[in-house]
Amino acid sequence: MRTFTLYDPKVYSLILFRTEKDNEKKVLETLKSEFIKLKGIKCDVSLKDDWTVIELMLDILPDAKGTSDVSPDLVKVKYEEIGAHKKSVIEKLQPHILKGSSIYNYNVFTCAGTEKVWLKTYSDISFLYKDRGDDHLDLLQSNISYLNRIMNRTGEVVVNSIQHGKVSSSVYLLGNPQGRSRETFPHDMVLEMDLGDIRALSTYGESPIQVSPSSPYGEATTSEKKLYQIRQTYLINLMAVKAKLLELFLMQSHFSEMKVGDLKELFVKGRDLKDQIFQLQNNINNHMQLYVTKDRTKGDKKRKKKKDKDFLDRESFEEEKELLTRASVRVSLVSEVEHQIMRTTSILQEMHQRVAEVSISISLHTETVSIEGLSHTLGGITQKGIEGARRDLSILLDELSHSRDILSSTIEVLRTFIDTRQREVSEEMSRLMNVLFLIFACIGLADALGNFVIMAIEYIFLDDASSWEVLQWSSFGLMLTLLPLLIAVIFLVTYFKKRN
Repeated sequence: MRTFTLYDPKVYSLILFRTEKDNEKKVLETLKSEFIKLKGIKCDVSLKDDWTVIELMLDILPDAKGTSDVSPDLVKVKYEEIGAHKKSVIEKLQPHILKGSSIYNYNVFTCAGTEKVWLKTYSDISFLYKDRGDDHLDLLQSNISYLNRIMNRTGEVVVNSIQHGKVSSSVYLLGNPQGRSRETFPHDMVLEMDLGDIRALSTYGESPIQVSPSSPYGEATTSEKKLYQIRQTYLINLMAVKAKLLELFLMQSHFSEMKVGDLKELFVKGRDLKDQIFQLQNNINNHMQLYVTKDRTKGDKKRKKKKDKDFLDRESFEEEKELLTRASVRVSLVSEVEHQIMRTTSILQEMHQRVAEVSISISLHTETVSIEGLSHTLGGITQKGIEGARRDLSILLDELSHSRDILSSTIEVLRTFIDTRQREVSEEMSRLMNVLFLIFACIGLADALGNFVIMAIEYIFLDDASSWEVLQWSSFGLMLTLLPLLIAVIFLVTYFKKRN
């Protein structure tokens, strides 16, 4: 069986989730009852920002102290063992998860080894392939590659390096389970710390960690004290590196929630708004086409009259006001979505910066030892996803801004058209009022002249005239009065109609 020497090998399963603020007590009670059932597994619960972090830890060799021989097959067995307990905990947590949120799980195999033992080959058969000039076949025979294969992972192992203080470490990112793309953030990895750096003891300075006299190892022999110091040096560095990895896990989990939550909602809202603006733009253009005459002949008075009638049509006027209102609302919605995009972009920028800071703090780099030449870091995967989201948001922002500019121009044209219509209606009403004023003025003048004629006849002719003569003269006077006035009215009405 393939075995090699490791120092303090363990399997950690980190469960990250968010819950309602008033639901923490129920969650803790659920975890307490569930943890009692976990045999041989150490459990810890902590809060990171608004995230709850559950840490399950299982010793690969519970009875071993210091270094021991371990096989990848045993690591797989322990992974499956802690996986069964992890599944039980997750099932109990499901009813308490924040609405719209999910549970995220990351598994880390931790150990210390010499000279990157996980990259060592199982046998010397690989030298036969070296003669063929294939330098990558060493990795095919390596221990970490073997673990990747027996866990049925797709894709090759990607190797990252970490430097914390004076202790260097390697992080082996295993391939993804079936169905996940290669770019997916890895959920299983091996953390191997350099045992040679740890044994040097001078991790933080020139002298090793001091052992207190009150410690059980304070009066121990030199060899026992040294083993204790190595142990403490290893645990201190392991705790520090795990904390940094946990920060990367938290940011990746936060970004994953944003992708299926706020980002998805924002993209859907933005694209729907673009479609609405496009459809509204077409509706406005189609409406404006109604006023484009097919025949531009100046003498076609009938068509011109029909056009004027359509222009002054009340129903068309109401439709245009509705289109103008809807367009103005869409412009306002674009501004709202633009504000949301800028705010989300700012959040992504801060997250990107934080990932970069964490990666720099532990000198996270990639090592080009993958068969397919993959060269990405654990933090780089999150940064790449964030950059892609920011790029998509920027494209959406530009498209919305462009659509808003076009719609704003159309609104100005439509508003000008409506103003022109209102002026035309006002002028038409003014002309009608003028005609009515002239008509009534003429009628009033005719009435005055008629009364004058009647009075003249009464005082001049009625003394010696008969009734028939009075009627004749009155009718004649009335005709003489109304005829010129009627001619004047007809002339005025005809004049104003031709003028208009």
